[in-house]
Amino acid sequence: MAEGGKHKIVIVEDEGLIAADLEARLKNAGYSVPGMADSSERALEVIRKTSPDLVLMDIRIKGDVDGIETADQVREQLDIPVVYLTAYEDQGTLERAGRTQAFGYIKKPIASASLRGSIEMAISKHRHERILRAQRDWAAASFRAVPYAVLVTDGQGRVAYLNSQAEELTGWTVDQALGHPCSELLRLYDRETGAPMQDFVPVAMLQGETVSLPAGICLKRDEAHSCAIEGSVAPRWREGRVEGTVIALRDVTRSGFDRAQAGQEEKQAALLRLAEGIFQQLPDLSQVAEDSPRLLEALPPDSPMREEVETIERAAIDAFRATSRLRAFLEPPEVHPERVGIDEVLRRLESAWKMIEPRLSLMLGPGPLLVQADPWQLSRALVSILLHARGKMRADGMLAIELTAAEHEPVLQSVRIRVSYATDDEDAASMARIFEPSWSGASQDLHIAYRLVKKMGGLVAARVERGDNAVFDVYLPLVKAAAAAAPLPESTQPAILLVDANAEVRRVLHTHFERHGFRLLATAGWEEAWLVAELYQGTIPLVIANLASGDEKRDWLAEKLGALRPGIQVRLLSGYSEPCRAAAGRALEPAAERHLTKWDLLEWAKDALPGGAERGAHDDRRH
Repeated sequence: MAEGGKHKIVIVEDEGLIAADLEARLKNAGYSVPGMADSSERALEVIRKTSPDLVLMDIRIKGDVDGIETADQVREQLDIPVVYLTAYEDQGTLERAGRTQAFGYIKKPIASASLRGSIEMAISKHRHERILRAQRDWAAASFRAVPYAVLVTDGQGRVAYLNSQAEELTGWTVDQALGHPCSELLRLYDRETGAPMQDFVPVAMLQGETVSLPAGICLKRDEAHSCAIEGSVAPRWREGRVEGTVIALRDVTRSGFDRAQAGQEEKQAALLRLAEGIFQQLPDLSQVAEDSPRLLEALPPDSPMREEVETIERAAIDAFRATSRLRAFLEPPEVHPERVGIDEVLRRLESAWKMIEPRLSLMLGPGPLLVQADPWQLSRALVSILLHARGKMRADGMLAIELTAAEHEPVLQSVRIRVSYATDDEDAASMARIFEPSWSGASQDLHIAYRLVKKMGGLVAARVERGDNAVFDVYLPLVKAAAAAAPLPESTQPAILLVDANAEVRRVLHTHFERHGFRLLATAGWEEAWLVAELYQGTIPLVIANLASGDEKRDWLAEKLGALRPGIQVRLLSGYSEPCRAAAGRALEPAAERHLTKWDLLEWAKDALPGGAERGAHDDRRH
């Protein structure tokens, strides 16, 4: 502004007489005219030099650049208001002039009253816009500094502003979001039930008070991505009236994940301490359990000691069962992490799984992913999860396995294997206990799977979302690309495959075989046995399958295993008995019963495995 409070006006007009007349009229009206120009180049030079309060711009001026293009540069570069002067009113010119956001339009010939009114209106409007911009910039800078996603709505619930955190959270940019109903950006649902949540904007405006979002609420960004959020909706007041809201949100997926993992770890640690304390107090009665049958056989049928010996035997067997269960929890199988192509592991798992269950979809990301894991123990852990899922999923549902990169800290340098399925049998409470050991002898030992993945440096999480969608997430650490040229090692240790639905039998035989130097792959049924036989990289010379005589999968399993692994011996039992005269061939079926002991099964292993007899003799001498 000029000295004495006069507003400075620059005139851009190519007609000299009109420009001189305008100058005189403006000075008579009390304005200062620090310069005039008749072309775009000269106009920009004068405006930059004098910094006027307003520019009167003729649309048709000298040169290749007209007044509209010049006004656009003045607005963008110098933030000075422009009022157009023109005798032309064609539609195209008016549309171009409107796009430059000019502050007025005066038609020639110019009336003195309209000239002064247009100038004052333009200067006042520009001053007000500057104040609003300053306030908006201050608010934007403040909102950028807060660790929340902030959205501002007008009185109709339409988006008027959102900060960069809100852009990232919702997936909408400012340009996309402005003017849209807030409910289009914030698609909220209840995590447990999957039900859509109400729009909290009208609630906050009606109450005139801040409304906190309920716990367990999620934001659905798109069909593939959602996140847990917390926050509030506050009414925005102006001159005593509510004219909109301010919404502050925060992504709590990571903190929720961290809390869940910490809680699971604390629970596992407490269970381990409890199991360790009980285990140390229980005596080792395994030898008593083994010797009691021999003692009973040596006693005459009418011996008064038989009842006492039978009582001792039952107590020893019960104690041995308890210690076996505790040992299995305290001492899960060893893991030997190595560089593993997780895509290949999942493809082999898919191929094996579809032999028993076609309802499976496998989704792999682009390119191979290398992780640090024990391929065999990882396969067993995934098999446990899949078998659990098969027993809990809906009859008409699908089982999905998805391989992606981890989405949030602290597992960003990991890959995520997600197993999901629709279920009517599980809820948030049951999933919170899913990795706890069960005394019921459930076949899918998910607590062992949990500890195996942890020993590989990974994480496991389970939940139910949207009411009926069960999700297991397995995170495994990525291997750096520098190791990509190293060959993938394979396990070649021979093993015996056991099939028995009785969890106690599996535990007893596993302990017995491992104690005598044999690797035993203990499975609960034909499905798990088939998967293990398909996935195990080493040789399996012998299968001991204790299946009911009426089980239609007995012959199926023997046939499939024989085709899968030529030369394998499959001993089919119905109760632990064997024929007096064993039939020759790959599948050996009992004909006349004779009760079998774990020592008889150990002899089969010695005969089946190369070097087994020598190893068994050594173990017998040692034990």
